[in-house]
Amino acid sequence: MGKIVMLPLDERPCNFGYPSMMPKTEHQLILPPKEIMGKKKIAGDTAKIAEWLLSNVKETDAMVLSLDTLVYGGIVPSRLHNECEEELIKRADLIKKLRELNPNMKLYVFGLIMRCPKYSSSDEEPEYFAKFGKEIYLSGRYAHMEEEGILSEEERIDFDRAKSVVGKAELKDYLDRRKTNLDVLLHSLKYVTDGTVDYFIIPQDDAAPYGYTAKDQMIVREYLKKNILHRKTAMYPSADDTGLTLLARAMAEAEGVRPKVYVHYSSSKGGMTIPRVEDRILAETVKYHILSVNGVQVYSLPEADIVLCINVGSVMVDPWHPLTVTSYDIERNLAEFTNYMDYAISMGKIVSVADIAWLNMGDWELVSLMHEEDLLLRVHSYAGWNTSSNTIGTTLCQAILYMIGKDEAGNKSFLLHRYYEDIGYMAYARSYVTEKYLPDMGLDYCNTDGENGEASKLVKQEIDAYMKENYPKLAKEVAEIDITMPWKRMFEIDIKLK
Repeated sequence: MGKIVMLPLDERPCNFGYPSMMPKTEHQLILPPKEIMGKKKIAGDTAKIAEWLLSNVKETDAMVLSLDTLVYGGIVPSRLHNECEEELIKRADLIKKLRELNPNMKLYVFGLIMRCPKYSSSDEEPEYFAKFGKEIYLSGRYAHMEEEGILSEEERIDFDRAKSVVGKAELKDYLDRRKTNLDVLLHSLKYVTDGTVDYFIIPQDDAAPYGYTAKDQMIVREYLKKNILHRKTAMYPSADDTGLTLLARAMAEAEGVRPKVYVHYSSSKGGMTIPRVEDRILAETVKYHILSVNGVQVYSLPEADIVLCINVGSVMVDPWHPLTVTSYDIERNLAEFTNYMDYAISMGKIVSVADIAWLNMGDWELVSLMHEEDLLLRVHSYAGWNTSSNTIGTTLCQAILYMIGKDEAGNKSFLLHRYYEDIGYMAYARSYVTEKYLPDMGLDYCNTDGENGEASKLVKQEIDAYMKENYPKLAKEVAEIDITMPWKRMFEIDIKLK
């Protein structure tokens, strides 16, 4: 039995909980004590994290490290810190020390390019983002477009407006932190160049073709090109799924397997869709997902180990904006899509479903059809949460760990979890509770009444009723639901099933 030590991106269920909920293999997964991981804007204890890593390094076969947790204490603290660059680089250099203490282990690292969200909210950003976060984003976007010579006159007028709104001191604070974080990332990438790190993923959270994040990406890409790191790194839209991706890679390499993945879309245009909050066509991102789990994309069903079934139309639907085009319905074929799942299962293939038709939720139409055709617990993995990449990384990790360990009970448990969270909560109860109950309680989407308050009880009530009414074949497998709201908001929940 091997050991894999994992330092997650933060303490949320998607980063800290999902890895241990995945189907089991013969390899033992070791996670840090949760109390040293921090909480949302409160940074994890980087000194204790370093001590924990040093105490576990000698007996491990592989390590999966979040650079953002190692250096800043988590993803949100990476956007808020006021640390000097010298101290941050010192923390990053623990990577070298870990390799020296265990030359034989596999070492996998991921470090984000800092995002720049398109909206004004300080929920996960500095406080001034509540006032003019959108204008900070637009300033970066328009400046980049101006450099490229593609800024229209209308955009130039809005550029001037955005610059006039943003405070100079606040913009300097933001840009200084961006530069510091980029310097730390580039410094850490030298550990791929010298062989210290075996594989390094640079995820892009809330990616866009133009703006501050895109400009940073260009700098990083030039470094990767210069040092010929194409096969040792990956840079693509991602964030909260990246730890799972590297966990799957660690397991696959430990077993000496290269999963062969065949991709099947619900729409002929699916691979050409640019998912929301991403910066490129889906087919190119999918290639990186497969490469990053130590897999290879194949182009016929017979040679595949895993069939990755991706539900997407020619557009990805944002639930906050009503659908105004018919392409979502007429440019995909769910009948053929589910029929192909059935066929692939009959051929003995592992079927992995990435449900990305909607942003930040599963597609009730697909899952209802899968329920009708008795596919929900016959497929081997499913995900439909948050971004396209979050979904793909999660479902691929589950499929690969199932392929390696054949843990039927653990796999069924995580399948149930995904349907209850991605359909029961994200596609139904989240918006229903937000709209029906929270206003009368003096609460809103970003502010609920604690981790175990009345809002969490209402969420539990609505999920339970919805799943029993609409998916009785799943509901009969679940005796009890427990719900908490770790960041005291409606964006995510921690759901446990008995």
